[in-house]
Amino acid sequence: MIDTLSNIWLRLRNRHFLAADTAIFLLTPVLALALRLDKLFVYRVYGTDVFIVTILFLVVKIVLLYLFGFYRRCWRYASIDELIQVIASMTAAVIVQTWLFYLLYYNHVLVEDLPRSLPLLDGILSLLLVGGVRFSVRAVERMYQLPQTTYQYERALIVGAGNAGVSLAQTIQHNPKLGLYAVGFIDDDSTKLGLRIRGVRVLGDCRSIPDIVRAFNIERVIIAMPTVSGKIVREIVDRCQSLGVATSTLPSMHEILSSNARIASIRDVKIEDLLRREPIETDVKEVSHFLNGKRVLITGAGGSIGGEICRQVLQCCPAEILLVGHGENSVFNIQQELKQTLDGHSCPNPPRLTTLIADIRCALRLEYTFEQFRPDIIFHAAAHKHVPLMEANSPEAITNNVIGTKNLLDLALRYNVKHFVMISTDKAVNPTSIMGASKRAAEMLVLKAAQKSKKPFVVVRFGNVLGSRGSVVPTFKRQIAAGGPITITHPDICRYFMTIPEAVQLVLQAAVIGQGGEIFMLKMGEPVKIVDLAKDLIRLSGYEVGEDIDIVYTGLRPGEKLYEELFIPGERYEPTQHEKIVSVSNASGIIPSNLNAMVAALCEAANLNDSKAIAALLKQLVIEYQPSSSNAIPNDSTVVSGDRTNWQVNTLTQLEQDLQRALTQSELRIHYQPIVNLDTNDITGFEALLRWQHPQQGLIAPSKFIDIAENTGLIVPIGWWVLRQACRQLQAWQQQFPHTRLTMGVNLSHKQFFQPDLSEQIAQILQNVNLKADSLRLEMAENVIVEDPEHTAAVIQQLTALGVELQIDNIGVGYSFLSLLQQVPQILQNNKISKLKLDRTLVSCTDSESSEIVQTIAVIAHDLNINMTATGVETIKQLARIRALKCEYGQGYLFSRPVEGHAIEALLATRFAPINSF
Repeated sequence: MIDTLSNIWLRLRNRHFLAADTAIFLLTPVLALALRLDKLFVYRVYGTDVFIVTILFLVVKIVLLYLFGFYRRCWRYASIDELIQVIASMTAAVIVQTWLFYLLYYNHVLVEDLPRSLPLLDGILSLLLVGGVRFSVRAVERMYQLPQTTYQYERALIVGAGNAGVSLAQTIQHNPKLGLYAVGFIDDDSTKLGLRIRGVRVLGDCRSIPDIVRAFNIERVIIAMPTVSGKIVREIVDRCQSLGVATSTLPSMHEILSSNARIASIRDVKIEDLLRREPIETDVKEVSHFLNGKRVLITGAGGSIGGEICRQVLQCCPAEILLVGHGENSVFNIQQELKQTLDGHSCPNPPRLTTLIADIRCALRLEYTFEQFRPDIIFHAAAHKHVPLMEANSPEAITNNVIGTKNLLDLALRYNVKHFVMISTDKAVNPTSIMGASKRAAEMLVLKAAQKSKKPFVVVRFGNVLGSRGSVVPTFKRQIAAGGPITITHPDICRYFMTIPEAVQLVLQAAVIGQGGEIFMLKMGEPVKIVDLAKDLIRLSGYEVGEDIDIVYTGLRPGEKLYEELFIPGERYEPTQHEKIVSVSNASGIIPSNLNAMVAALCEAANLNDSKAIAALLKQLVIEYQPSSSNAIPNDSTVVSGDRTNWQVNTLTQLEQDLQRALTQSELRIHYQPIVNLDTNDITGFEALLRWQHPQQGLIAPSKFIDIAENTGLIVPIGWWVLRQACRQLQAWQQQFPHTRLTMGVNLSHKQFFQPDLSEQIAQILQNVNLKADSLRLEMAENVIVEDPEHTAAVIQQLTALGVELQIDNIGVGYSFLSLLQQVPQILQNNKISKLKLDRTLVSCTDSESSEIVQTIAVIAHDLNINMTATGVETIKQLARIRALKCEYGQGYLFSRPVEGHAIEALLATRFAPINSF
């Protein structure tokens, strides 16, 4: 019976509402007058007047409701918008009724005793009754669709009580087929705690998820925060997985904006959700204006990046999109997708889609394309990007990445293309691979063309993109589906990641702001360890790391780096009008003058399939190119007699592999050498010195392996390991000897010093080991400052802000630092550098030239109020000499040999004095 009445009520149509409204409006004037006069039988006194007013008000309200579209609405889905319409229409009715009422009143049509408040009271009653009738349909539907019992529904907890969360709760309530029952909300906004939203209570914040899950028997947690960062999503997922509760999420804002998902569509948590950052704010209007009505040519249109460029360009209503690609299947797929999108497109003049199967290495085919279609804008996304494959097939890397780019640029200049945007990679920065060096050469060609044409030809660099065909994520998913193991080249390998839509948004924004000859670099956020990515994917797939799916390390592949870099020495990076994009302001100024000749030689070598010549030419063209040991280029001093060369290469390769293993198998050691105050003979701190305990060769000094560590990039993860170990050891000593202030010195390698996230990494390590920043003394070599004083000053400023001590190591090596000390004293002022460390060669030498250099350094240090530490002090004579120079601190075998931590504890226990007495 109840169901039958509910169905009748829900089948009400607008003609029924018109009849109901008519009945209501015939009654409201009488009810209003009765309420005003507190009399029930008002017709006895005001019969004729009430009749006139009732008919007048009825006509006014019916006409207004019709004009407001009330009889063209589906009231079953009434919301706040419909409520506003009800209020607006009744307000308009009161105004019109009042004006007509007073017009009749002053023309003596109505009797004087009729209350003047009648139009207002009639309007209020009409509002209540008309709104009540309509929203009762919504209420009945809600009552009818709410589950009467919840045992057959999955009990869901919604994280996020914002617009997305409320929309999700509404969807769950209206769609019983989803099989969900919204038990409550989670929200970190304390003002919402305990409130009910759409009948669902806000139960607590994110920290209380475990308690709420247990207390309310939650079976699924749904993250309803499309704009929240990946860090927060990761925390929630980790909590839920530890409780064994299924986790789902709503699409990210990128997915919603790209029309691939609805705001309340629930899906499983993906790896992109754990890595997502805050949504990028782009100037959509400016980008649309930039592309509107233009002919846009996109190379690599069938690829991951090229395809997404096609999708986003389509939204901006260009005149034509030219889809250029070499793979017919991928180009066909993107063409079909775009055609389907065009069916529901809102452009007044939908763009034409033209597909061109073409290899950018074929100049004649490209020339036909330019001659026929005359593009206005080019987005060049076609490239070979797979690092190990290009190491093994370097001619292909050159012909596609270099010759293909040159062909496009030559035609763009000849056919007066207005804008050219090349998609580059962070692997072009200090490249160690053929692929990276070829992309760097292509960048130079674009910048050269911009110089020549004075047109906005620009380059956009960014790192890896999640979901691309070359990404590790699809590979990991296939390995998980096959039952494992997941293979990773190195446990410390890191990469920068973006989602494909995010990267393309910034590419389009960079195209708009480019003036010509710039390299734009997208801010990639924090680097992600690949092993962490793999562990997240394993857990999201419902497995446990090590139990269900193993992770196996296979060693770095040819040309592969442990860490991607973002800065090239000599480039100056400046902010742009977009906070996520930086510009290399002097990019065009560092192009070699013989670029065309070098590219011609590269092309010739590629046509001859001469890989050795390609590597040698790239080394000359891209001066920052440092090939890995496996593809190192012999120089003039290399012995090239067969057996000797092979033995050297094999030994180098073996050493590299051993060093990679050493980092993972705990073969590296830290030895500590005390720093002594020469006035009091007290130990004031230590220097952490790296050693390698080789299983066959015994203890190896850094001089034997540091070069290979630098060349392969292993020096960076080794440096972080040393820093963490040293900080942990110092924190332990500080707890053991709380009344003595001790510091720890750690050497920063050249590559480590120029890491873009140096200060963030150090701050994180200090926080993890609970060590005060002023207990850490970071040492940098003088050649770091000599190489790039401007960049070094910026890094020093960041480190100083952390509160760590800074010391310059190896003062006097090559004597290059003397002139810098005199020319750029501001780098060392304001207590940014606390100590200068004399190199051991100056301490041990007694010739007059060395003595003069030491004296000069001592005078400059004194003038700048900076302390000096002498290293390599081995004799009493050397000690007397450095004391005469007023050197404050000493370090060397005279005081103590470098030993491991447990031996230092015994040294500290002897009243904190050095072993040797002076």
